[in-house]
Amino acid sequence: MNSAGHRLTVRCLVAGALLAVVLCAVNTYLTLRFGIIEEGAMIAAIFFYSALYFASLVGRWLANARWLNVSPATAAEMVMVSTMGSAGGSLGFIANFFAAKAMTSEPYTIAEMTLFAAVSGTIGVLSVIVFRYLLIVKDEELPADRQLPWVGAKVVKGVIDPLIGRGDRRQPRYLVALTVAAAFYVVCNESGVGWFPERWSFAVLGLGGVGVSVLLAPFAIGSSYIMGMRTVIGFLCGGVTLLVIARFLPETMRATPQMYMWPGVIFLVSSGLTALGLRWRVIAAALSSVVRLRGGETGDDDPIMGRGATVAVMVSGGVLAVTVLTTVFAVPLLITVVMIVVGGGLLNLIATRAYAQTAFNPVRVMGVLLQGISASLGGASVGTNLTGSGFIAGSGTQCTTLASDMYYGRQFRVPSRWQFWAQTVTVLSCAVVSALTFDFINRTTPLTFDSNALAAPAAKMWAVIGMLFDPGSNQELPSFAV
Repeated sequence: MNSAGHRLTVRCLVAGALLAVVLCAVNTYLTLRFGIIEEGAMIAAIFFYSALYFASLVGRWLANARWLNVSPATAAEMVMVSTMGSAGGSLGFIANFFAAKAMTSEPYTIAEMTLFAAVSGTIGVLSVIVFRYLLIVKDEELPADRQLPWVGAKVVKGVIDPLIGRGDRRQPRYLVALTVAAAFYVVCNESGVGWFPERWSFAVLGLGGVGVSVLLAPFAIGSSYIMGMRTVIGFLCGGVTLLVIARFLPETMRATPQMYMWPGVIFLVSSGLTALGLRWRVIAAALSSVVRLRGGETGDDDPIMGRGATVAVMVSGGVLAVTVLTTVFAVPLLITVVMIVVGGGLLNLIATRAYAQTAFNPVRVMGVLLQGISASLGGASVGTNLTGSGFIAGSGTQCTTLASDMYYGRQFRVPSRWQFWAQTVTVLSCAVVSALTFDFINRTTPLTFDSNALAAPAAKMWAVIGMLFDPGSNQELPSFAV
């Protein structure tokens, strides 16, 4: 692969590191507040371009400020900033695991959260060494109509193209203006400065009394576009159904909704398994691609590292993960190995392939599945089986985002090793950020089942499932739930 013309710059690495930290902290809060996050690749790209753009404007106005006469961003810089931004942004999702632990027992310490985020995220990054070859390099050999669409990655590429001067040159200005306006509104609405309303409530037919309103969330528009019409319509139908039945629920259910989460959780798992079942060809192709991976000439013109280095890095990462999970978190050795092999391997492969097709990461369902596997192997206690969801939260998000980043990185002919090591370093540094941010949030707004300030839907789902698996808890399914 020819990477001529590409070079790493200090400004892109510094910007990527700063944006990763900011996005990790912001998404740690957003995932607990709303349950949905934007990983951050596009946001990082737009903010990096905006910084250079405004610096160049100031440089033109100040004739003597030659230090502000910055050169335009290159494709390699945009790819690296986007990769690092998505690494930090996606790691924020692991806060749901920390919250689930805090809801069911004593919360983890900052050191424990940092270790868990670093270890699980590292396993996810290492998985991409194999998945990139299977789902990107080898996929290119298939006929065009059988190749993975990589929906989200192509959207990011579509954002980067005009920012580096490809296509309509007016688009970067539109992107910058809209992003700045949306950010200004979010900062200044009722949850921030308080200048603008955050939602519109409906007084018709008393619907406002049961929470019917339109939440003014400008960044959700872009997320909805990426997730696709089917997913968004599904969310809409589910929300409307809940609002309709809310008026007829008994007061006990309104007072303690967490006690009745199991129907929704089971519905989510069932729908996720059904979706995977309907896409059985995806799973079969993923498994068969692993079987086809064997020695000999790989045909990869841009390997992340040599074969010997790959083996050494993957073995070292696996040994480190086993050591930390068994000694620090007291997870039995068998369950630890299964988590790494099944969670970091099979489930991540299925999730990454599904993400390539739909741009929607089934990490929530995969977390529940790994909780069930852990419980079936003897790790039924809530403290142990919850580590399954945490492992997926760390490894699954890093695996899918890096694979997606490497797809558009390949389109711009940026060396894969740059992206791999940039994301690895970012995960290790942002593990500290995610731990500190969650600790601050939990101290100021304690995460509980009854908390109204932070809904934490994914955390509550994993916590309820963890207690259902635990025979020592007071949570159990009613007889008719089977």
